[in-house]
Amino acid sequence: MHRSINKILDPAVRFVKFRVLHVDDSPHRIAMGVALGLFTGYLPPLWFHIILVLSVAAILRANKFVALTFIWVSNPFTFIPIYYPNYLLGRSILSWLRPEQRLAAGEIAAMFENFSFGKIVTGISTPQFWSRLGSLTVQVGLEMTIGGIIIGGIIAVASYFGTRKLVRWYRAKYPHRHKNSIGY
Repeated sequence: MHRSINKILDPAVRFVKFRVLHVDDSPHRIAMGVALGLFTGYLPPLWFHIILVLSVAAILRANKFVALTFIWVSNPFTFIPIYYPNYLLGRSILSWLRPEQRLAAGEIAAMFENFSFGKIVTGISTPQFWSRLGSLTVQVGLEMTIGGIIIGGIIAVASYFGTRKLVRWYRAKYPHRHKNSIGY
């Protein structure tokens, strides 16, 4: 059991070690890149993430490479685990403001039924998949955006502080692995 967990976690650990901890930038800029990428990944316009993250990273002076890397937390395989909770949170908030537009549980399930893991894997290259995704975004985009801002915001703040602390710790422990380990 222990080996199988290591087998699963090893690529993630290697990714963080070599794509985040070894980046030649300050801990603040690296942490801003992680936070910005994760926050952007929780927003619904899938086709707009790259433009948005690069624009905001330039304004905030975050590490663009790290930010681009972390927007991929949102991908066809994580569609339901990310966007469904965003939708539910956004819907619960909007239901206080617009109770007449509340959807029944069956209507919600029907909207997301085309985005199961199997349907995403088999249909991602078809125009019908992208048409359904666009239609879903139009139907529930506001709810997913509100939920995404809240959930993504919480994750972004936590990831900023966690990443900054991790980069500082790693550079203090292994100063020879980073030529510019000052920049705290």
